[in-house]
Amino acid sequence: MEMLNSSAKPGVDVTVKGLVKVYGSGKTETVALSGLNLEARAGESVVIMGPSGCGKTTLLNLVGGMDRPTAGTVRVGDLVVTEAGEGQLEKYRLLTVGFVFQTFNLVPMLDTSENVELPMILAGMSKEDRIKRTAELLESVGLGSKLYNKPGELSMGEQQRVAIAAALANDPLLVLADEPTGELDSRNAAIVTDLLLELCEKYKKTVIIATHDPRVAVKAKRILRIEDGAIVGEYSPLEIQRPGAQTSLSTLIRLRIDSMEKDYLGLEERLRRGQLKADEFNSRYNRLKNFEKTLRELLVEIGG
Repeated sequence: MEMLNSSAKPGVDVTVKGLVKVYGSGKTETVALSGLNLEARAGESVVIMGPSGCGKTTLLNLVGGMDRPTAGTVRVGDLVVTEAGEGQLEKYRLLTVGFVFQTFNLVPMLDTSENVELPMILAGMSKEDRIKRTAELLESVGLGSKLYNKPGELSMGEQQRVAIAAALANDPLLVLADEPTGELDSRNAAIVTDLLLELCEKYKKTVIIATHDPRVAVKAKRILRIEDGAIVGEYSPLEIQRPGAQTSLSTLIRLRIDSMEKDYLGLEERLRRGQLKADEFNSRYNRLKNFEKTLRELLVEIGG
């Protein structure tokens, strides 16, 4: 897929030091991050892997300026995000960071073009420039023929591609993606992953992806494993795929399969509480079962 022109701004260094995030207090206290350190260099793609509840989403929220830490610092380029005022953070979230979420975060009443154009309107871009850039972005993600479709008229893979285009609307220096393939089948997961990493590679954007998906992890430059709120290992795709490596791809896949029991139980609990309707529960449960099947097949393919 053809990406945008080479005038795009390059990425930015990200430095996280001693990051702590505690929710609640006393008996209800939950430590989401416990002194986490991380560095991502400008133009680098970094994948954060780990079991559910290990702190991946909390980390992205803090790096993205959507939450405040209990302690520690986050520096993105020249900005110390953790010391920034609300006005600075609003500008930072709008212009420096592009967010890609598992659930797409599209406005259902707006069509494809309007969803992509929205961040540019908030940034004060002229109508002429917005229209031109929107068309370029949607063409770059393979949706140039679906400018006026509403999200409900698109497949989930297409919705996530629209979400990527919207994340790139203001030419961010940093892209944060939280489980971007979690709702997608294998084919669309590959398309979304390739789009994100082509962005990083070709235009030197900094991309940090939190994921359970080994298919995503093996395409990044670095893989960081997080457990109990701290980074416990760092690997390259070549290292984790090398025969006899301490942490092999098959090990990562097994860890993900083992963690899926918690995902199933979480879905069932949300159904019992009335937080999910039966049809949505069935859809998510079936997608999870299909993903588990894919992982087990991948294990067989790599001889794990």
